[in-house]
Amino acid sequence: MILLSACRFAGPTALLLTFLTSAAHAEAPTLSYVFPPGGRRGTTVAVKLTGKFPWPVSIDAPGVEIKPGTESGQIDVSIPADLASDRIWLRLFNPEGASDAVPFLIGNLPEIVETEPNNAPRAAQALMESRVIINGLLKGADLDGFVIPLEAGQTLIASVDANGKLGSPIDALLQVCTPDGTVLAENHDDAGLDPRIVFPVKKTGPHLVRIFGYSSTPNTSIAFQGSDTSFYRLTLTTGPFVTHAIPLTAPLDNPGTAAMIGWNLPAESQIPIQPWGGTRLTEQAEFEPLGDMRVPSAARFGFVFNPDIAGSARVRLVPGSTIVAPNVTAPNDAVPIALSQSITGCLRQPKQADRYRIAMKKGDALLATVESRTLDLVLDPVVRLTSPSGQSVADVDDTGSGRDCVLTHKAAEEGDYILSITDRHRHGSDRGFYLLTARLEESDFELTATADAFVVNPDKPTEVTINVVRRSGIEGAVGPITIEAVDLPPGVTAMPVTSEMKEPTEKQVTLKLTSEGQPFSGRIRFRGTAAAPKESQRFARTPAKLDTAFESFWLTVIEKKPSAESK
Repeated sequence: MILLSACRFAGPTALLLTFLTSAAHAEAPTLSYVFPPGGRRGTTVAVKLTGKFPWPVSIDAPGVEIKPGTESGQIDVSIPADLASDRIWLRLFNPEGASDAVPFLIGNLPEIVETEPNNAPRAAQALMESRVIINGLLKGADLDGFVIPLEAGQTLIASVDANGKLGSPIDALLQVCTPDGTVLAENHDDAGLDPRIVFPVKKTGPHLVRIFGYSSTPNTSIAFQGSDTSFYRLTLTTGPFVTHAIPLTAPLDNPGTAAMIGWNLPAESQIPIQPWGGTRLTEQAEFEPLGDMRVPSAARFGFVFNPDIAGSARVRLVPGSTIVAPNVTAPNDAVPIALSQSITGCLRQPKQADRYRIAMKKGDALLATVESRTLDLVLDPVVRLTSPSGQSVADVDDTGSGRDCVLTHKAAEEGDYILSITDRHRHGSDRGFYLLTARLEESDFELTATADAFVVNPDKPTEVTINVVRRSGIEGAVGPITIEAVDLPPGVTAMPVTSEMKEPTEKQVTLKLTSEGQPFSGRIRFRGTAAAPKESQRFARTPAKLDTAFESFWLTVIEKKPSAESK
């Protein structure tokens, strides 16, 4: 017998494929991975789901349309041509719970799937064109090879998405070779652990592109390694390829346009900046994780793409003004900047030092961040702040576990401070971009939950732990914060709790979700409200995953079974 279940979905793109018998719903589904791990805009992709679940299954897939395939675990994913995103997330669910969300990448080029065997140069997979995305798997001590036709004078871009955007447990290495395997170019790490090669072609003819990998977690074995989840997407193109957009930030209220940065790009490459996800992903928007780099809580993602060009770029949308720093050639010149401003700069020459003049009053609390590596750029920035009297009052190299910088300083004198930015290794290049954000320390707070999905049974409350971080600024310390669950379905309640300074609840609170037993599957949020020193609201974010977080959480409410007396 088929049982209809009263699930509610948080958004029009969430999809329920079917409901199954109650016996089939004994456990929550799991989803280990999907293959291929991505697809092209404007196409429908046959995708295989791997995990533990009954079939058919309920799927949450904001941003795309999904239809069940003819085989167990097979779905067809239809990707809108105008989807303003480079990634979506798939989650399986049933009346007992939900799986982890799994990433699925979105590209612009034609796509194919790797065909084995392709390890040896003579057995490499032949490609018919020079603009393609290959979906592959490094399983065990694997090496995958592809032969691509190239012409002298072209520039080949070979770029891998694996560890950074898919979470694949591999540290990939990429090579361009002659057909017999002689290495012409090689790269190990470009964007994090993922490699990229820019190869000027000198000789017309076939070239071999090889990819293999080591474990992304260091161990004692120096050998090729892979696994059932070591997926990659290898982009090969002799056409235009985008990695970033300049400026790196844009105003929230009027993003405007940005210039595409990469290789083989047309001279005029200004593209409108769209809100990330457009209207299709409003309820499942990605956010930057809260952490060391002090990204403003109000920041959002913008997105830049052209469906005819490989690659895409994210742009941070921020409150306040944004500028691109002018080129300054005189060694002692400094660019005047205002506080609450984001500046995109570039160290193009070796030993270059960019200098900025910041007017501060005595007692002002400066917060300056310089980002490059966290934005998949190449600099290792070093920051120095000099007082109006010429004294060095702060020097920062690395903050936290990364290589970017956060500088804080309370001004002891009034006047113009000079903030200088250099590369630790004194390097410079056309890719030597950085993002400087300079603002006064403001009173604020951040909320982060310890999980992204919860299950509530009718006979037992579910505890939700929220971590609280307060930021003291020029207005003073943040006072009591009232934290509550919002967007709750009928029959689910949670008493608000308050985080108080110098109390056990200062850094962590616990909410209790209780249910009357009406079944539900969908999204909820947790909101914090502070009244002092200024009125402010913040939504809790999920734990960071692949450098992203969300402000919505998946909730499953278990249906209350009728008692023996009521039957």
